[in-house]
Amino acid sequence: MAATIPIKIYEILEAKLGKEDAKEVINALEEVTKSLAKESKFEIKDELKDELLTKGEFHAELKAQRAEFLGELNATRSEFHCELKALRAEFRMYFIILVCLIILLNPRAIDLIAKFLGVIK
Repeated sequence: MAATIPIKIYEILEAKLGKEDAKEVINALEEVTKSLAKESKFEIKDELKDELLTKGEFHAELKAQRAEFLGELNATRSEFHCELKALRAEFRMYFIILVCLIILLNPRAIDLIAKFLGVIK
């Protein structure tokens, strides 16, 4: 990227210094701007390298996040299974209570059970 000096500045320098001296000043200014541009480019490039993650760092961070997620998932899964077992036990208890109530409160059910057991013929 070449840095150019506006023509007005060149004309002012030419009027004050002369044609040859103005050309020398303009050439020196262009060289300085080119070197400053290159320096700033390398500085910015170095700063960006320091701030950006490398591929290895990215994969390491990704593995850590994945391990954390899987740990939380397994903990949640085990909590869910414990709660599911408790619910199953509770529903079994409700079913047994319901069957007992049906049997105790319905006289025909008592007769039917007695026939199956062979108590009443």
